[in-house]
Amino acid sequence: MSTETTAHPAEHVDHSNGHGEAHPNRDGTYIKVALVLAVLTGIETFTYFESVYPKSWERLMMPVLLIIMGVKFYLIAAYFMHLRWDRPILRRAFMTGIGIALVVYVITLTAFKFWNGPGFMPH
Repeated sequence: MSTETTAHPAEHVDHSNGHGEAHPNRDGTYIKVALVLAVLTGIETFTYFESVYPKSWERLMMPVLLIIMGVKFYLIAAYFMHLRWDRPILRRAFMTGIGIALVVYVITLTAFKFWNGPGFMPH
């Protein structure tokens, strides 16, 4: 006689996070998130071309890129890695990780005197 317990296919498994929010079963959510990510990636790409934006916007490029990076990280982790529907401790771990990475990145840019250049852009 086996002492193993197996789940029966007929059993219902609750995939909610304890707050009543269940994992979405619609593809529309993923398509919307993918479209937002595509638009944000397009914005990031256009910041490379200096002729697209006025010279006075140069000082804004790095902060804008850092914000977009954080938003994209959150969207990918929350929806495509399903952390939005997982336990809060896992969400906090991932968001703490991106926060630490962002702080290290800004410290590194500061150490290399990146912010001292004209318009923050190295020439």
